[in-house]
Amino acid sequence: MSDTLVNLRDIRFVLYEMLDVETLTKYDYFADYSRDTFDIVLDAAYKLAREVCWPSYAEMDRIGASFDAKTGKTSVPECMHRIWQAYKEGGWGGETAPVEVGGQQLPACVAAATSLMFNAANTSANMYVAGAGGAAGLILSFGSDALKKTYLEKLYGGEWGGTMCLTEPQAGSSLSDVKTTAVKASDGDHYLLTGTKCFISSGDQDLTDNIVHPVLARIPGSPPGVKGISLFIVPKYRVDDDGSVGEFNDVVTAGIEHKLGIRGNATATLNFGDSGKCRGWLLGEPNRGLTYMFQLMNHARIGTGLQATSLAANAYQHALQYTRERLQSRKISEKDPTSPQVPIIKHSDVRRMLLAQKATTEGMFALLAYAAYLGDKERCSPDETERLAATDILDVLTPVCKAYGSEASYESIVLAIQCYGGYGFSEEFPLAQMLRDCKVFPIYEGTNGIQAMDLLGRKVVMKNGVAFKAVLDEISKTVAEAAQIEPLKDMAGKVAAALEAVGDVTGHLAGIAMGGDIELYMSAATPYLRMFSRLIISWLLLWQATLAQKALEAGTGEKNFYQGKLGAARFYLGNELPQLHATAQILKNGERTALDFDEACF
Repeated sequence: MSDTLVNLRDIRFVLYEMLDVETLTKYDYFADYSRDTFDIVLDAAYKLAREVCWPSYAEMDRIGASFDAKTGKTSVPECMHRIWQAYKEGGWGGETAPVEVGGQQLPACVAAATSLMFNAANTSANMYVAGAGGAAGLILSFGSDALKKTYLEKLYGGEWGGTMCLTEPQAGSSLSDVKTTAVKASDGDHYLLTGTKCFISSGDQDLTDNIVHPVLARIPGSPPGVKGISLFIVPKYRVDDDGSVGEFNDVVTAGIEHKLGIRGNATATLNFGDSGKCRGWLLGEPNRGLTYMFQLMNHARIGTGLQATSLAANAYQHALQYTRERLQSRKISEKDPTSPQVPIIKHSDVRRMLLAQKATTEGMFALLAYAAYLGDKERCSPDETERLAATDILDVLTPVCKAYGSEASYESIVLAIQCYGGYGFSEEFPLAQMLRDCKVFPIYEGTNGIQAMDLLGRKVVMKNGVAFKAVLDEISKTVAEAAQIEPLKDMAGKVAAALEAVGDVTGHLAGIAMGGDIELYMSAATPYLRMFSRLIISWLLLWQATLAQKALEAGTGEKNFYQGKLGAARFYLGNELPQLHATAQILKNGERTALDFDEACF
């Protein structure tokens, strides 16, 4: 077992040296914070993660959530009750929410760091907390005063749980085919809902007295497709006028999934209105439900990238410690078979695997923290130009956060297992569970294929390419700065060449789209996302390398840390970035076998 969950020094490097999050305290919303208070938050979060959440990681998986079909009751492992109480007592349910509704009012980038810790320690457990916060966030943004008064403090304070209910069995990711209906009641301000939702994380549990479900549904007579979807707040139990839990609201758990991973979190199928008594309250305006829900979905997509990266970061710490302690064989150059065995970290292939993990996890956390930082600017900057610029860049990067974050993290955990050899394949060590847990992240919150289509089909072309160009401009600035530093000129040149290749391919694909072959254009989406993602991670690692080189030239006392930053960047640019050029060539070849292949030949 590793003594370390995640690298706190790297977290502080990203927050304070790379993003300079102290500058956020100039905004009124964060004015009560400082670096000292941020550090207190980080230390407290790590203590909770390491001492409370992590010891129950394997137990949550082994026991799992359970469902009793006779009673209709869902139960979570007993250890989850202790974890929930600790989250509740620490006020961790509303880290970024306003103080007046029970939140801590923290910057999202600091919350991204605590999320990295909590998910590294026990991602199944943290999902219950995140579910409540997500539901509350929708009510905070779009709810009436009455809804806010009824639900916010209970959700943020850990009194009640929360979910999001989008997926239906017959529709899957195709939200335009949602069939759940909501009919305006004749005797009140509520609607009566009827329908089924599936794959609902934290959908049922025995942690809280109530669970609040944001539910997508159609009001009869609404337009077809996504333009006719509304969003409703549907509690498991109705809330009485005094704020207490009232009668059952006809939200029935049909069962929970038996899953490959994240077994401690109850993924439920919920039936709404089997008895015709399920009440829901409209959130915002009719037919704008998907627009509202996308606020939560975009946060959740970044959160999914964080979940995956957290597991990979923990797996890397395990692999690092194991390879330093595990003695096996001798150096290739050592010919004496009686000489002492060496730690396997001395072997070249193990070092290669460790560097790949280090570069991936550190590059991904930098991206996720940067995305959260953009969200802070989008939310709090008084400068409209700055807000809009942050929104544009964040929109483009969100698919990368989710899709590349989940895929690269899975591959990173595979390498960690490989470092362990046969022991990595054993459930005696936690890496096998980490791999199982990680496999869902390329699937939920919109599969990675959907993220790729979002990037190429929407984000690249939105605002006539202005948002996409804004990202490329930011990369160009970093390249220009690095090119002025002699030891970094080679790395800067590699990122510049990759930037040019991405621009060239994007223009080539745009020509295909304008020519009317949309199927061929969109068939390039997944390889395009992987290509673009490698550019983004290379940019962020070059940014880190620039800071590291300046620190070394200034005479830092942390030489090993900053040399590690340079090494990680050099490794990624030398081993991962070249794959970008191969993908670029493939995309320019116009290969279309998958489109033209006769289905009968499969």
